[in-house]
Amino acid sequence: MLRSIQARSVLLLLILLLCLGAPLLRAQASEKKDRAEQAEELLSNAQETQVVRILVMGCDASERLTDSIFILALNSASREVGVVQIPRDTYADYTERDYKKINGAWSRLGPAEIRRFYTSALGIPLDGFVILNLSDLRRMVDAVGGVDVEIPMDMDYSDPAQGLEIHLKQGRVHLDGRGAEHFVRYRSGYATADLGRLDAQKLFMVAFAERVQSLPKAQALRLLAASLTALQTDLPLPGILRTVSALEACSAESIRFVTLPGQAVQGSSGAWYYSLNREGALRVCEEYLFVDRLAESGRFDPEEIFDRKDHPRFHQIYLAPEEDLPLE
Repeated sequence: MLRSIQARSVLLLLILLLCLGAPLLRAQASEKKDRAEQAEELLSNAQETQVVRILVMGCDASERLTDSIFILALNSASREVGVVQIPRDTYADYTERDYKKINGAWSRLGPAEIRRFYTSALGIPLDGFVILNLSDLRRMVDAVGGVDVEIPMDMDYSDPAQGLEIHLKQGRVHLDGRGAEHFVRYRSGYATADLGRLDAQKLFMVAFAERVQSLPKAQALRLLAASLTALQTDLPLPGILRTVSALEACSAESIRFVTLPGQAVQGSSGAWYYSLNREGALRVCEEYLFVDRLAESGRFDPEEIFDRKDHPRFHQIYLAPEEDLPLE
């Protein structure tokens, strides 16, 4: 039952994100030549396949960092949907600056480069990106009258610098837009930190889908359309239509969630990162994003931006056999 609800929630959210009045952004060609050439070949191949892949990012309050990053892949041939979550603290060498968590790539690269960056790094053709900010989330939840969520623990967190106060009690709680924002942002109390927050975001998607499905369809679409006025995407109209066509062909029962394999590791500065495991990430991308022979092609992470060779622990996690994770 849970798998079915999760499936419907992702399909519903993607339809809403792509089809309810989102303004289009035209990406500009300002990428470095080597990255652009490689990405262009992959992007052109995407038009000839039966798989649609969308990069979805949820921005924080500053709209500079992406707290949520995942790729949705819709395979109309096999009628399957894969959702691959990328932890926000993932190490990635995309900038000369010291801050190298992947959640900073959006503010550093911008709409002109972000899709090509992920295409080149993962070796996967992406059809487009969608950006959802916290105000969009609040409006969506308030538009449907709030959501009921089973909160797994008491959540208490205070950050005066951000003006953020989170106080939620364990148990089944009705959340308005602000409460839903707090629920999906909270991570300090989870033993696995950001990975725990990823699980909470799945719970929210389930709760949101249940609420939307309880409303008459016309009412739900009308309310949500009015709430998503600031959504950003670089998908042109043909891309949106192609995505909707793929959605219609996919089986909601076949959706699968997964997080790119890796392990938390502390950098030399004391900051915590998530280091990807190359073998595990390759397996997930091939299996969940429907990319054939990715490992053989050498397209995955060709510049090794997910490896940090000057830090033995990062390097060890990156190269370890997936079955050995977590490393001691």
